[in-house]
Amino acid sequence: MWILWGWCLAALLWAVTGNVGPDYHTPDDCQVTSLPGTDLVALLCRLRTINSELDATNFSVIPTRNTAKLRIECSDVIFFQSALQNKSFVRLRELQELDIVYCKIGEVPREAFLGLTNLKNLTLRTYNADWSVVTLKIANDAFKDQKKLENLDLGDNNIWTLPPALLCELENLKLLNLSRNKLQDVTVLSFSQAEHICAPALRSLDISFNHLVSVPAFAFAALKNLQTLNISLNGISKLEDKALFGMYSLEVLDLSGNLLTALPPELFQENKRLTKLYIRNNSVGVLAPGLFTGLSLLLELELSDNQLTNTWVNSETFTDLLRLASLDMSNNKITRLDAATFRDLTNLQVLKLQRNMIETISDNTFSGLFRLHMLVLSENRVKVISDKTFGGLIGLQVLKLDGNEVFSIDSEALVNSTGLQELQLSHNHLQGVPKVVKSLASLRTLDLSGNHVSVISNKSFTDLPHLSVLRLSANDVENVTKSVFANIPSLQVLDLSSNRIYAVENGAFDNNRHVEAIRLDDNLLTNVRGLFSTLPNLRWLNLSKNHLEMFDYAFIPRGLKYLDLRSNNINELGNYYEIESELHLKIIDASFNRLSDISASSIPDSVERIFLNNNLIARVQPYAFFKNKNLTKVDLYANKIKNIDQNALRLSQMDPSRDLPEFYLGGNPFECDCTMEWLQTINGQEEPRQNPTVIDLDSIDCRLMNNKGTIPLLEAKKLQFLCEYDSHCFALCKCCDFDACDCEMTCPSNCTCFHDNSWAANIVDCSGAGYDAVPERIPMDSSEVYLDGNSLSSLSSHTFIGRKNLRVLYLNDSNVEVIHNRTFNGLKLLETLFLHRNFIKELKGYEFEHLTLLRELYLHNNELSYIQNTTFLTLSSLKVLRLDNNRLKTFPVNMFSKNHNLHSLHLSENPWTCDCENLRDIQAWLQGVGRKLRDADQIYCSLNGSSEVVAQVSTYNHSLCNNETETTTIRHEAYLDYVFLPTITLGAFAVLLTITLIVFCNRNRMRVWVYAKYGVRLFYRSEYEGDTDKAFDAFVSYSSKDEVFVTQILAPELERGSPAYKLCLHYRDFPVGAYITDTILSAVETSKRTILILSENFIKSEWCRFEFRSAHHEVLKDRRRRLIVILLGDVPQRDLDPDIRLYLKTNTYLKWGDTHFWEKLKFAMPDAQPPTRNHQLHAIAAQQQPGPRPVPTHN
Repeated sequence: MWILWGWCLAALLWAVTGNVGPDYHTPDDCQVTSLPGTDLVALLCRLRTINSELDATNFSVIPTRNTAKLRIECSDVIFFQSALQNKSFVRLRELQELDIVYCKIGEVPREAFLGLTNLKNLTLRTYNADWSVVTLKIANDAFKDQKKLENLDLGDNNIWTLPPALLCELENLKLLNLSRNKLQDVTVLSFSQAEHICAPALRSLDISFNHLVSVPAFAFAALKNLQTLNISLNGISKLEDKALFGMYSLEVLDLSGNLLTALPPELFQENKRLTKLYIRNNSVGVLAPGLFTGLSLLLELELSDNQLTNTWVNSETFTDLLRLASLDMSNNKITRLDAATFRDLTNLQVLKLQRNMIETISDNTFSGLFRLHMLVLSENRVKVISDKTFGGLIGLQVLKLDGNEVFSIDSEALVNSTGLQELQLSHNHLQGVPKVVKSLASLRTLDLSGNHVSVISNKSFTDLPHLSVLRLSANDVENVTKSVFANIPSLQVLDLSSNRIYAVENGAFDNNRHVEAIRLDDNLLTNVRGLFSTLPNLRWLNLSKNHLEMFDYAFIPRGLKYLDLRSNNINELGNYYEIESELHLKIIDASFNRLSDISASSIPDSVERIFLNNNLIARVQPYAFFKNKNLTKVDLYANKIKNIDQNALRLSQMDPSRDLPEFYLGGNPFECDCTMEWLQTINGQEEPRQNPTVIDLDSIDCRLMNNKGTIPLLEAKKLQFLCEYDSHCFALCKCCDFDACDCEMTCPSNCTCFHDNSWAANIVDCSGAGYDAVPERIPMDSSEVYLDGNSLSSLSSHTFIGRKNLRVLYLNDSNVEVIHNRTFNGLKLLETLFLHRNFIKELKGYEFEHLTLLRELYLHNNELSYIQNTTFLTLSSLKVLRLDNNRLKTFPVNMFSKNHNLHSLHLSENPWTCDCENLRDIQAWLQGVGRKLRDADQIYCSLNGSSEVVAQVSTYNHSLCNNETETTTIRHEAYLDYVFLPTITLGAFAVLLTITLIVFCNRNRMRVWVYAKYGVRLFYRSEYEGDTDKAFDAFVSYSSKDEVFVTQILAPELERGSPAYKLCLHYRDFPVGAYITDTILSAVETSKRTILILSENFIKSEWCRFEFRSAHHEVLKDRRRRLIVILLGDVPQRDLDPDIRLYLKTNTYLKWGDTHFWEKLKFAMPDAQPPTRNHQLHAIAAQQQPGPRPVPTHN
C-alpha cells in the first residue's frame, strides 16, 4: 500500500473522538475531529508536498466511511512542486468538503476529483504567486462529477486563463472565488451567453485582485440570480454601456480600486435592487445626470478618493436615492455645498465630506437631513459657521470640523442639535472657547486642540454635565484657575498639553473626582504640589517636558498607574512619607531629568517598568529594586554610572515561570574597577534567580583604570578590573603602624596604584613621574610596575628585591645606561621586561640571572655593542627577544643554544660585518631556525666596518669575502656554572628567614583559613571571661533602612548556617515601649559580641539620636575586642564620629563584599551555644531599667 507523505504502513493511530467509531483509523500526520450531531468526521492532514520528488502520496489510506471533510495543508516553507493525480480521491464518495492549501500544484487533471459526487465545498489555494514560475492550469472538464458543488474557491492560484465552459456543469454553484489571480479577460468565465447559461444558481462572484482592464457589454448576462459582484482592485479603465446587463438581482457591487474616469449614463439601468455601491479609489471626475436614477433601494454609496467637482455634484446627482443612509464623498475636489445638493436624501444618516476643498456652505444646506447623525467636514477650508449653516440637523450626534480655517462660530449655530455628543474643532483659528458650546448639554467629547485659545475661565464650560473628554492641547493657555473645570463633573480625560501654562491653581481639579487621565506635558510648570492628590480615580498623568525641579510621590494619588515625568529638571524622586508600599504605579518614565541617586524609596514596590535613561545618575544604592516583585523593565541607559554594587541590581527571588526583568545599562561611563567584574557574568547566572537580564550587556564599554583606554566589558580580562589605592593594610597585617611593613601597600609619590578584587593584580604606574632613581617603596605585592618615561640612568643591585609577584616591568624610555649585577634579583615570576629605547651599551652576562620564567625581553633601540655570550643562557622560558636597532656587529650562533622556547627574534638595524666566518655561521644557523628570526630579510652587513651596506646577510655571496680580520665585539667567555658553598649556606638561611616572615605576617589569615576548613582556632582564646553564660552570641545594631540586608542576608546565614548563632536584632527583638539606652546596654551585656552595621543610613539616622549614640560609645570603649564592625556600602569619612573613626584606624573591621567575608565574620564570632529563644528575650527584659524615653516604633 502506498504511504501518504512518509506515513509508515505499520504506524496507524487508533483515534476515538466524540462519535468517531472505534474502527476509524487515522493516518499519521492527520488529526480527526467529530462533526457535532452526526457520526461524520473532519480530517486535517499536514504534509510536506503531494506526489513530489520528495514524497509519494496515496489518499487511499484515508478511511472512506464517515469522512465528510478533508483538509490538506502542505508546508509553506518548502518550495517543491506538488502534483494532483487522476482518481486521487475516488474512494472518498462520502466527502462533502475538500480543502487543499499551500500545495504548489501546476495542473488539475481531468479526473483529479473523480468519484467526489457528494462534494459541496471545494477550496484549492496553491499560493503559486509565492513561486511565480508555477501557474495553475485546470482541465476542461475537471469538475464534471461535482454536480452538487455549491462553493468553489480558486483564489491565490496564479491562474492566467480558464478553459471554456469550465463552470457550466456546476448547476448548484452559489459562490465562486477567483480573487488574487492573473485573469485578464472576464469573458473566459463564459457568463456572457444568455442562451447557454453557466452556473445559473450563482449568488456571489469575486474576481478582485486580477488583471482585468475592461468589462465588455453583456459580460455577466447569464448571471440573473447574482447578488454580489466584486471586481475591485483590478486595472479596469472602461465599463461598456451594457457591462452590467442581465443582473437583475444584483444587490452589492464593488468597483473600487480601479482606473475608472467616468461611468456610462445607463450603467445601472437594470440593477434596481442595488443596496450597496462602492466606487471609491478610482479617478472618476464625471457623474452623468441620472446615473443613479431608479436606485431607490440604495442604502450605501461610496464615492471617496476620486476627482469629483461641483460640476457633477449638484441637485440632480442624487435624485431618487430616497433610502440612502450613508454617503461618502471624501477626498475629492468639491469646493462648495449648495442648498439643493442633498435635498432628496431625507433618510441620510452618515455624510462624509472630509479632505475636499470646501470653502462655502450655503445656508440651510443640511436643513432636510433630519435623520443625519454624523457629519464629517474635516480638512477643508471652511472659515465661518453662521447660525443657519447647520440648521435642521436635529438628530446630529457627531460633528467634525477639525483641520479647517474656522475663526468664527455663531452662538446659535447648533441651537437645534441639542443631542450632539461629539464636537471636533481642532486645528482651526479660534481665539477662545466658542459660546456655541454652552447650548450643548448632551456633549461628551469636545476637541479644541491646535487653536489659539489663550484664556479659559469658569464661564467657558458651563452646563456640560455629561462632558467626559476635553482636549485643549496646542493652544496658548498660560494659567488655569481654581474653578475653571468646576462645572464639568463627569470629566474623565483632560488634555492641556503643549500650551504655555506656568501655573495651575491649587484645587483646580478638586471637583473632577471622576477624571482618569490628565495631560499637562510640554508646558512651563515649575510646581505641581497639591494638584492631584485628591483625585481618587486618576490613573494616567503626563507631566513631561515642563520645568519641574522637585517631585515627591506624595503629590500623586495612591491609585495612579502611569506617570510620565521625562524631560524636566527633577533631581530626586522624593518619598518623604515613605509610601512606596502604598502606591499602585506600574509605569514610570523619569528619563531626561537630573536624577543623581536611586534608592529603594525612589521606586514604588508596584512598579513594573521604569525609565531612568539620560539622567545624571551616578549611584544606584544596594537593594534599590529588591522589593519590586513585578518588575519587567528598567532603563538606566546614558547616565553617569561609573561603578555599581552587585547588590544594586539584586532582586527578590523570581518565580521560575516568570521571565527575569530586563535592564539596560549601556551608554554609562563604566570603569573596569575591581568591584565590576561580577557584571560580566550576570546574564549567565541561573540559580538563584535574583539578578536581572542585562539586555545590552554586549554594548557596554568600560574604561580601564590604569589609563589604558576603553574596551567592551565582555572583552575585559579578570586582571583588568582594577581599583585605585593610595595605601592599603590587609586585615590580618599587624605592622601597618610601623615603618618597613611588607604587608602594607603604599603607593609611591607621583604614582598611581591599582589592584583587582583579590589583590592578585597590583599595578604600580609611575610612568613619567620625574624619578631619577627607582622609588624605594614600591609595594611588595606588585604584579606590574610602570617606570617608563623617567630618568633612571643606572639600575643598582637588588633594586626590586622582595617583589616576588612582579610579572611585568616597564623600564623603557627611561635613559637607562647601566644595569648592575642582581638588579632583578628576586623577581622569580617576572615574565615580561621592557628595556627598549634606552642608552644601554653592554650586557656583561649577569643582568638577567635567575629570571627563569621570563618570556618576553625587549632591548631594541638601545646602543648595545657588546653582549656577553652567556647573557641569555639562563632564560629557559624566553619566547620573544628584540635586539634590533642597536650597534652589534658579530653574532655567535651558540648564544641562543639554551633558549629552546624562543620563537620570535629581531636582529635588524644593526651594523653587522660581512666577515666570511661570521656569515657562514649565521647562514647555517638561519637554515635551522630561520623561522625564529622575524626580520631575516632586513638584516644587512658591511665590509671592514664601513657604513656602506654590501648585501643582505641571508643571501650574501661568500666570494666577496676578504681576508681581513674583524675585531669581534662579542667576547666568548666560559660560563661558570658552579657556586661556592658559602653562597649555598647563605641562600638556605635567606629562604628559611623568608618563610618565617611570611608565616608571621599572615598568621591571622592562616588562622581564618584553618578555622573555615577544620573548625579549629589556632593560638586563639574563643571565649572571654564571663561570656559563657551570655544569652546571645551577638547583638546586631543597624539602621531600619538596612533591614533588608540584615533580615534577608546576614541573619539567615548566621542563624540558619553552620554553625548556627543566636542573634539579637535591634528592630526585630527589642521589646516595644522599652527605653532605648537601657535596652541597647542590656542587649550588649547579654551578648558575647556586638555587630555594628555601619552604613550611610546608620550615620544619618540612628547615630544622630543622642541616647542611641551614648549607648554605643560604651561598646566602642570596650578593649576586649568584642565589637565587630561591618562596613555596608561607601561611608563618608567626614560623617564618622571621632570614636568610630579612631576605632576603624586601630582595629580590624569587615567590609561587605570582601573575599572570604563569611569566613572572617564567623572566625570573629564566639563558639555557638544552644540556649532557647525564650531564655534570650527574658535575659534582655530582666536587665532593663527605666530610662528617659521609649524606643520609637518607626525610624
